[in-house]
Amino acid sequence: MVSAVEAFVYSAVAWFVYQWYSFRRNAAKVSHIPTQGSDWFIGSYIDSWKYILHGQSIVKEGYRKYKGAVFKVPVLLSPSGYLIIASGDDLIEDMRKAPADVLSFAEGAIDSLQTDQLFQSHARANQFHIPVVRTPLTRSYGDRFDDITDEIASSCEKYLPGGDDWEAPPKTHEALTHIICRTSNRFFVGLPICREPEYMKVQEDWAIHVILGGYVLHLTPWFLKPVVGPFVTKLPSARKTVVKYLGPIIEERIEKDEKYGPNWDGKPADLITWLLQYAPAKNRNVEDVTTRLMFANFAAIHTTTMSLSNVLFNLAARQEYIQPLREEIEAAIRADGWTKEAMGHMHKLDSFIKESMRLAGIINVAVQRKALKDFTFSNGVTIPAGFTVTAAAHAIHTDPEIYEDPESFKGFRFCHAEEEDEKSEEVLRHHAVAMDPSYLVFGHGRNACPGRFFAVNEVKAVISHVLLNYDIKLPGDATEPLPGMWFAGSQAPNPAAQILFRKRHWAQ
Repeated sequence: MVSAVEAFVYSAVAWFVYQWYSFRRNAAKVSHIPTQGSDWFIGSYIDSWKYILHGQSIVKEGYRKYKGAVFKVPVLLSPSGYLIIASGDDLIEDMRKAPADVLSFAEGAIDSLQTDQLFQSHARANQFHIPVVRTPLTRSYGDRFDDITDEIASSCEKYLPGGDDWEAPPKTHEALTHIICRTSNRFFVGLPICREPEYMKVQEDWAIHVILGGYVLHLTPWFLKPVVGPFVTKLPSARKTVVKYLGPIIEERIEKDEKYGPNWDGKPADLITWLLQYAPAKNRNVEDVTTRLMFANFAAIHTTTMSLSNVLFNLAARQEYIQPLREEIEAAIRADGWTKEAMGHMHKLDSFIKESMRLAGIINVAVQRKALKDFTFSNGVTIPAGFTVTAAAHAIHTDPEIYEDPESFKGFRFCHAEEEDEKSEEVLRHHAVAMDPSYLVFGHGRNACPGRFFAVNEVKAVISHVLLNYDIKLPGDATEPLPGMWFAGSQAPNPAAQILFRKRHWAQ
């Protein structure tokens, strides 16, 4: 009879052999692509762990060696064991132009986030929230700007210090998360739900659980993932809480649509309405609409908060930018009020935001796609089906041949000359929301972030409110913010970083 110890040893040996075979099989398929790291089984495994903590420096070194070409790095966060990384305008344009049935954004995201296990039946269901964000949400936030700015003022008053002495909130990044969550959901679902503490907490927390659950599943053998997945997913429990608040509203909207038609008087212009409008008939139900609204929050809250945090840290560190920005903000608001149009005239602020995202962006690689079929770049390199290909975003953003003195922060780097037409193609190309092979914060091509217009304007509105109503600085009058923290190819603001606030009185 086999003992428990022997069974464990046999299983471990079998697993090792399987891993070795899988590595050799996959490595052989991409042996024509140079490796930044080891091509040996054990060395590759060690390098995969190194990527978790030092991915940005690994990719940057590969970019330096193979600039304008394709290379690969061993990773734990891809089923094939590799990320294949491209650089240079031509190769990134090749990826942008590739059909979705050849290079798939959706399948790349499913692999990256392990959503087959974490989102279960919703992972591959109709993603009707994406065209909602791209079209009615983006077109309508200007009409709802009064609500957005009202919520910014209310939430800043609640979560930021408001005295005449310098004071920091207990946790700066957490306070900004609350402000973005409330502001986004004022637009998404309105009052009073956007201010409900339980609703806010679940929307803020479940995205973190998705990321952590994805890491756990990447380290789980493939045959155990269906077993482990239900234990690490938070979607069902989080959705149950959200349904408590939104379920009756969704049911009422469906009933009114059926009774009065799609254009009944008083119908709110919010995310619930638009999701029901775009949902296929089989998805017009509480569970599907709630889930898609949660997906919108997943995309909106933490990425926007990290961008906002980085902008404020840079402003607090670089006091020389505050007065020019205040003057621009005041002039825009005097001319157009607190409106989307006013945000559009804040070119210096737009440049400052873009520069913050360039240097402290949350991504190491971007434009991630999974090859569903063999794909050949214009330089002749073929990516076999089943492998993940991406672009070296952070390395590109700090390339001295693309950006002058790239490691230095230059807040007005992307400003146009005063005499230039602000709607000219050259000026628009430098906006924070613009897409370019040399600026990949929001991705590139048809799968670029559909909510980037709302996100950038939301950040502008929060920054405008803060600069006009508060003085800010770093503790000890520091002139450099604490560096961000990299983990598994993503960068987040340092959780220990603080900003001091003091109430400012200005003539409105």
